[in-house]
Order: sequence, then C-alpha cells, then structure tokens
Amino acid sequence: MTEEIDLIKLPELPVIEVVDDLIQVYKEFMVIRAALQLKVFDWMAENGSATIEDISKGTKIPIEYMAPLIGMLFYLDIVRRSGEKYLVSPSANLHFVTNSRYYQGDIIMALAEPESPWNDLKTYLTSGETKTTFDQETPLMGASHAEQEIRGMLKNITTVISRWAGFKDAKSFLEISSGHGLYTMATCQIHPDLKASVLEQPASSELLQQNITRYEMKDRITPIKGKLGSLPEGKYDIILVSHVLYADQNRLDAILKDISAHLNEGGLFISNNWFIRESEGTGMQGLYELELGIHNKYHAIKDREGYEKNCNENGLVIFQTGVLRSAYGESTIHMGTKTGSGA
Repeated sequence: MTEEIDLIKLPELPVIEVVDDLIQVYKEFMVIRAALQLKVFDWMAENGSATIEDISKGTKIPIEYMAPLIGMLFYLDIVRRSGEKYLVSPSANLHFVTNSRYYQGDIIMALAEPESPWNDLKTYLTSGETKTTFDQETPLMGASHAEQEIRGMLKNITTVISRWAGFKDAKSFLEISSGHGLYTMATCQIHPDLKASVLEQPASSELLQQNITRYEMKDRITPIKGKLGSLPEGKYDIILVSHVLYADQNRLDAILKDISAHLNEGGLFISNNWFIRESEGTGMQGLYELELGIHNKYHAIKDREGYEKNCNENGLVIFQTGVLRSAYGESTIHMGTKTGSGA
C-alpha cells in the first residue's frame, strides 16, 4: 500500500539553505551576465558617478528594474554609493568594463551560452564518447579563452620566448593557437623589429582583427589562412604552437614535419600542451577536479614520450622543457631548435 500523505500536516520549511543558496547564486550570476550584455558597467565607467535615474536613462533599463539591479550590485560590491549616486567599484572597473585590458566579462557570458559544455554536463558525465571537445568554437568562447590567458599564461610564455638566446636576432614569428593573437602581440611589444603572422581560426578571426587594431599592430602582424599540416608558404625564426594539437593526435607526425619545414635553421620551436597524467585528485577539491577530469578527456596529448620523439625525428630537437600553471592543471612547455644546437 502507498502511504497516504497529508499535505496540510507537512511542516513549514521557510528556509532550505542548500536549495536557496544555490538558487541565489545562480540568479546573481545571471543578473551580472545580463548587465554585461547590456553594457551597464561600460556606461557607468564612461559617465562616472550617476543617480539611478541617470543610469536607467543611459542604459535604457526601466527605472523599476534599475533600482533593485543597482541594489543587488551594491550588495555584491560591484558598484559603490556616494550619497544618491553610484559608480563602478575598482574591481568591476578592471574586469567588467570592456575597454579594460584586464576585462573578464566574456568568460562569464560564455559560461551560459547554449554551446557551453556546462549546459550539457549530463551528456559529458554519462555519454562522453559522443563529444569531441570541452571548448566549443564560437566567437564568445574564443574571447573567453583570450581573457583566461591574460591571467598569467600570456606573460609566462612570452617571458620564456624572450629568454631564448636567439631572440634578439629573430625577425619573424608565427603563432598557431586559438587565434586571438595575443602571444604575438606581447612578443612584438618587447621586440620592436619582429614581424609576425597568426594562423587564423574561424571562431576568432574577428577578435584577432580587433586585437591588431587595439594594440596598433597593423604594420607588424599579418593574419594568415591555412590549417595544421598544410601551412601556407613562409619561413619563421620562431614558431609557437599552443593548445591546438589535441584533435589531430593521429596526424602529429605530418603536422610537426610541416611546422619544421616552415622553421628557419637554428630557429625556435616552442609548444604548450597538456598531457595525460594519472589522476592525483582525492575528490576533495570537488568542482575543480570534476572540470579538470572532463576537460582533459578531450584536451590532452596521450603520449608525451611519443610526442617528444616525433618532434626530434622531424628536426625540432627538444633542448628544454618546463611546466606552467594553467586553469586546467600543469601545462608543459617544449623548446626545440631546427638544428638541435640548443639555446
């Protein structure tokens, strides 16, 4: 027999913390995402301290919504108050205003896009074999990747390149990455005589053009079309390959042979990859370990020794390796020269 439940006699539960907290955080995230999409922080940064009425008129968000929206942003310390006026907090001005060089808003907006893996986590957890990537190729995802890399990876890789003994004599540079071109631009900024090319990626071509304009590199950086394994004609003193080999691991020999053919004798080959490692997690880091485990299923080279052998056999003789911290665990740098003469 089914137990009869008297709904009237169920105890009141005005607060269920685990449920209410999750709902609150999700709603706050979506409100901030909407504010980013509507350029609320851009307007406030451009116009300075303003009343709720002024912000409402400027952003075209009705006053009945703007008042509680600003109240929530004030509670989260994303905006500050002075009398009846509000202004963007220093942290939000740094990370939520689009013309800031430390802008991180696309990371937030991309997270809830229809193409985001987080919107189909059930499939990744139970039918991962039906997926081929944890990073969908869309313009917003491309911008998100670029914003993640300015947190440290960009500086670290540029520093490694600049410390190569042949750096001051290098004249040409090719970047093969997610297509945003930031590695090239940072390297050109510290080497005034360097000319560079960036292999275009469909999802990031518009972002690349924006970055070239933003960093005033039109005369020094050229976008090129092509694909791994069949790069267009050209020879370079430095070739950087960063996080683009995972989907083509069955073609690594041909890809590395083609890269070698485009690298000048004595030139620098530098690659940045994740490699499969035995799990060192305990489960106690929860969300981080879950994301890392799913991501690395699709974005890690399975055989490090085989990769290094392929590099050496194709004339990209490895002379130094190193490890960098990244959002998805340790990332391995390989440095090689066309002749194997070292740094």
